[in-house]
Amino acid sequence: MKLDMHIHSSYSRDASAPPEDIILSCKKSGLDGLAITDHNSISGWTEAETVAKEAGLVFVRAVELSTKDGHVLAYGVHELVPRGLPVEETIEKVHEAGGLAVAAHPRRFPSGVGLELARTRLFDGIEIINGGSSPRSNRHARMVAESKGSAVTAGSDAHELDQVGKAYTIVEGVSTEDDVLDAIRKKRTSVGGRSRNASEGIHYSWEVFVEWIKGDLTRL
Repeated sequence: MKLDMHIHSSYSRDASAPPEDIILSCKKSGLDGLAITDHNSISGWTEAETVAKEAGLVFVRAVELSTKDGHVLAYGVHELVPRGLPVEETIEKVHEAGGLAVAAHPRRFPSGVGLELARTRLFDGIEIINGGSSPRSNRHARMVAESKGSAVTAGSDAHELDQVGKAYTIVEGVSTEDDVLDAIRKKRTSVGGRSRNASEGIHYSWEVFVEWIKGDLTRL
């Protein structure tokens, strides 16, 4: 089964598609499930969970948290964890909220936690294919995950509908959020999909430059 574990909806400041459209796109793309990981927001959960159930897709409650050190994906949390905390404290808060903490695109500048923190902190998993990251960044993330024997995840990091499903996590025999979390805990996941290509890299670099000019890099 294929689940895109990193998608942004209109509840993220830098994305535009409503949850319903994202879920329909997942269905058309042949995905079996998804996690909507809006930046520091869980406002889209209710809408997304209802539509996903109707579409027969596995839905995982999730959020992409902005920590003091970089972005962390929190899966299966039952409440919003505060932003801006050190990464160690964020991981603790995610666990207290019943979830799993995964290092999001750890090598990507400027929002990844970096390879050293991904290697040394008690993450439950590492995202090793991020559809918005370069092949080199994803390759380094994979090397860290392999060196520490970490669970792995992947997701498109889609901010637009045409990006949904570009990268995905592969799990077998899951039908609920709990099943997906259990598969990550037991390191029974693999990944598929691709990194960003050259033209997508240019687009990303331009977006980062614009955010920097506007002084908005720390807002996400």
